[in-house]
Amino acid sequence: MKLSVHRFSYQGFTLIELLVVIAIVAVLASLLLPTLNKSKERARFINEINTAKQLMLAHRMYADDNGGMVFPGYRYGFPAKGRSGQSLSHPINARYPWRIAPYLGMNFEILYVNRNRRLLHDFARDDDGRYTYAASIFPTMAVNSVFVGGDDLVLPPNELALQKFGRFCVLRESDAQRPSQLIAFLSARSTFNEKIVEGYYRSMPPYLADRQWPEQWDAQSRPETFGFVHPRYGRRTVTAMLDGHAESFGFDQIQDMRFWSNQADRPDWTLTPR
Repeated sequence: MKLSVHRFSYQGFTLIELLVVIAIVAVLASLLLPTLNKSKERARFINEINTAKQLMLAHRMYADDNGGMVFPGYRYGFPAKGRSGQSLSHPINARYPWRIAPYLGMNFEILYVNRNRRLLHDFARDDDGRYTYAASIFPTMAVNSVFVGGDDLVLPPNELALQKFGRFCVLRESDAQRPSQLIAFLSARSTFNEKIVEGYYRSMPPYLADRQWPEQWDAQSRPETFGFVHPRYGRRTVTAMLDGHAESFGFDQIQDMRFWSNQADRPDWTLTPR
């Protein structure tokens, strides 16, 4: 009995076939990349919305613990403790992160999300003193300190200022006429080591005694040009409102002073003496 031996020849892809496959993969990648980028952007947006909601839960807990007083914005002399329990001094305790941290379980990863998370991890490699200082400056969301909680650097909400301008600053929850339309925190950006980073501890409004911001958004401008506010989601800004809900505002909407000030009755409202 004879056994037949079959010989098989194996042939690889030709150069043309490889080029065709590469071209197909490139086309598919170009089609999928925008979808992938949109998915990543959506995930970042959801992360920041969650941070906004967590901040407002902490905001409310502070008010519950302090007889209805609103969480201080940028204020001098309020107590704050670091991660080792040490008392913190000015200017760290004037900024909000270490004062609100106890209401977040001292979890700074709630305050530093998305691209800013890496920045926080870089700070954590420093000694405790440098970490404490740096972590107080660049949280993802800034506080609307001038009109909610008070800003001792711009216009302290003392008796003299209240007599001159009226109750321009919400200091008690009961003072808010439209809590669902009053910004407490919003997306921010600033500079660190000459680079733009997505976060800052306080914001400046589009109007004070006069207009402060340019009318048109310019992504290449320095962060302070637009009060450290950052419309980073398709020119939309995540906002945490005083009633506890979070949403996003377009650039035109974020310039409307009725969302910044309890007293404002028009978009271009300015702070004027009574």
